[in-house]
Amino acid sequence: MSGASGAEILGWLDEVWGRTAAAVVLEGGDNGGPLAERGLIGEVFDAEDLTELRTLTTTGTFADDICRCLGRVTIALLDTEGEFIGSGSVHGGTDVSWERDRFRNNLEVAAPERLVAFLERLRTRMP
Repeated sequence: MSGASGAEILGWLDEVWGRTAAAVVLEGGDNGGPLAERGLIGEVFDAEDLTELRTLTTTGTFADDICRCLGRVTIALLDTEGEFIGSGSVHGGTDVSWERDRFRNNLEVAAPERLVAFLERLRTRMP
């Protein structure tokens, strides 16, 4: 099964990040179960931090494939009502798989060391 194009995913990301009021980092990757039932690792409410997280998780090159691991943590985006509007699992600190079952195309992030440092500020340990 082939994945969505990078352009399609970027269009979706632009729309969903445009509605994002907060982000949370949750335990577990793609097999972690329902988002609302996962353990909370970190929260991002500050506008500057949200902008940084958006840049770190939406800039890079699409792999036209998915990582075979299930990821370690999930970044979930919330709207102003506190509802989940999108999520992406972090794979090895180098890739983000946004809506993996839907898009099936990992983003190899442009600044993996900065993404790992950002997550570590939230007390997220990456392999």
